[in-house]
Amino acid sequence: YNLMNNDPLLQPLTIKKVTFRNRVMSTSHACGLEEEGGMPAEKYQRYHVEKARGGLGLTMFGGSSYIDHDSTWRSGQLNIGTDRIIPYLQSFSDRVHGEGAGIMMQITHLGRRGESQANSWLPTIAPSPIRELGHRSFPREMNEYDIQRVITAFGQAALRCKEGGLDGLETMVAGHLIGQFLSPVTNKRTDLYGGNVENRCRFGLMVHDEIRRQVGDDFIVGMRIPIDETIA
Repeated sequence: YNLMNNDPLLQPLTIKKVTFRNRVMSTSHACGLEEEGGMPAEKYQRYHVEKARGGLGLTMFGGSSYIDHDSTWRSGQLNIGTDRIIPYLQSFSDRVHGEGAGIMMQITHLGRRGESQANSWLPTIAPSPIRELGHRSFPREMNEYDIQRVITAFGQAALRCKEGGLDGLETMVAGHLIGQFLSPVTNKRTDLYGGNVENRCRFGLMVHDEIRRQVGDDFIVGMRIPIDETIA
């Protein structure tokens, strides 16, 4: 019995123009090694390079990497909202690719889950002013300007991922801003972004339309989305 020849997890997988050497992956998470104002510097990169050296097909990084100043936690994440990150990503992707693995990043806007006392001290935003369960603060309801600003920020962040040499990205839906628009628990709007399922999906679709417009058809784009919000 030849495990290498028979185990589907160990077979190559091609998505768009990227071929991963196997189907073993490390999913996006915040590893706590961010440096220099939210940049993936040496310690951060080494953590993922060693996993690539170990033989996995894809390493994903940047759990909750924030696309704009009003989406931050005090615990620290990567800052994909600035061009300053591009040289770090270029070095990062070169090193992981050099070990034979693929590399992708998670980008997001936290919405009401953000902390207004962190970094820029900006108020949190959300589809509706529904209190956040964790830190118990009330977000400001987004107006049309906020919606368009965040959509643009997602697209710019995605372009930085591509310019950084990454193989793709994912947006974080579960509990974050896109998911807050999707859920009737956190979206009580009565305009084009609230109410029925089509309207609640509108913001997330607009975000991904802008991402695709910025990165083109060949770049891998995914969503990390929950099956169930586990709300009784």
